[in-house]
Amino acid sequence: MRIIRRRSSAGQSTIESLSASPEARAQLWADLVERVTCTVSKEQLERLYHIDGLTFRLVNDYVTYIVRPGFYFLSDNKELVRDCEEWAEDVNLLAIMEEVVRDIFVTGAGNAWVELGYTEDSRDILKLRILNPKTGIDYIRDEQTKAVKLDENFEPLGFVQQKNMLGQKVEWYKDKILVDGKQVWSPRYPGDDGRDRIAHFKLFGLGESMLGQSPLETVFKQALIRLNLEDNVGESGFRSGAVIAYVGEPGKPPVSDAQVEKVVNILKRITVDSIFGFKHNVKVERFPAPDIKDRDSLIRYFADVQCAGMGIPLAKYFSSGMSHRARDLELMSLDFEYRVIALQDRLAEQMREKLFYRMLKARGKVTKLSEVPKVVFRRKTPMMQRQRSSDIARLFRRDILTWDPELEKLLREEFGLPTSFVDKKLAEWREQWKSKHSESSSSDMEEIIEALEELEG
Repeated sequence: MRIIRRRSSAGQSTIESLSASPEARAQLWADLVERVTCTVSKEQLERLYHIDGLTFRLVNDYVTYIVRPGFYFLSDNKELVRDCEEWAEDVNLLAIMEEVVRDIFVTGAGNAWVELGYTEDSRDILKLRILNPKTGIDYIRDEQTKAVKLDENFEPLGFVQQKNMLGQKVEWYKDKILVDGKQVWSPRYPGDDGRDRIAHFKLFGLGESMLGQSPLETVFKQALIRLNLEDNVGESGFRSGAVIAYVGEPGKPPVSDAQVEKVVNILKRITVDSIFGFKHNVKVERFPAPDIKDRDSLIRYFADVQCAGMGIPLAKYFSSGMSHRARDLELMSLDFEYRVIALQDRLAEQMREKLFYRMLKARGKVTKLSEVPKVVFRRKTPMMQRQRSSDIARLFRRDILTWDPELEKLLREEFGLPTSFVDKKLAEWREQWKSKHSESSSSDMEEIIEALEELEG
């Protein structure tokens, strides 16, 4: 049997909004955007570098892999190569470049600045000095638009340091150097440029921006969250060892404060060898140990995100508790090594243009960049070197490559091996090639002359 029920018609209902007003919502979103898009100051990056072990290791691994293997020069002009090698040793360039890379990642937030110490006559460079990025060193900019001012050749108009170590404002222009508005330098010869006293280095840039960016800026928030989680877990673990004493029994009159204080004083002196006897109304326990399993995974996640942003796999530092196949680890390591090589090449190009070219130009030995020996960093990339060595050996075994001193010298320089003996062999080899080539050319010319004489006869 069907039961018919009459449904009452629903009346018109109204819904009142309890949300914030449009103005309040707009302000909320503005605050959120500001939190997301605000930049990180140099002081914050430097503080993170000093207090966080993972950040310290990531930055210094880049310094070690990029700069510490050293560099060499490629050029047919042996005199220029010798000048570059001697000058790099005299100014301790390798140590300077380590500080340059460290400034790019930390103190300079993507930028490093080096002052070149020219002689009085501007005919040589005797010293290099790292400029503190926090002293306000920058390109000269338009006061309204904040854009970098350019000259007629579309080069930066100059550089400015708001406060040097003596508290003075210094400006470097093409035709003058000003200290607190007073001119202290003018060109010594045609082509002498005051802007050459400042060398700006960067590894990561963005479009037309002349300033660089540090990958540490992009992972600052993740590093900060991870440090707070670590502090929370550590504090929880530390407090879990605290002793709790319950003095008194339920249903009985409360004990006096003096009795509680007496028990507390006794427990303060407790050691592993202590033996205490209490009445039944005293119960001693410990704070329960917290379950840190989920927080431990969260800490590892933020560490992984930070390492991904810095371009170094976390498995390079933490292998326990991470499920990675050997092949995956190998691919991640290869990817990191390729990244290091790209950064080495970019740094070498800037060193060639902003250091060695200016040094050789001041000495009057070159007039254009193409004449300067090419700077090549040695590789601290064991996996790629092993693969490269295997490929070269395979080519030799199949007679695709044959030995010659030029190839051997290049390989020796790449691996940081001595080259004195090979240099002598290479010089002899080139002389033999030249003499043989000249003899064949003269014999060919004699044959041509004889053929012409026969035709005329």
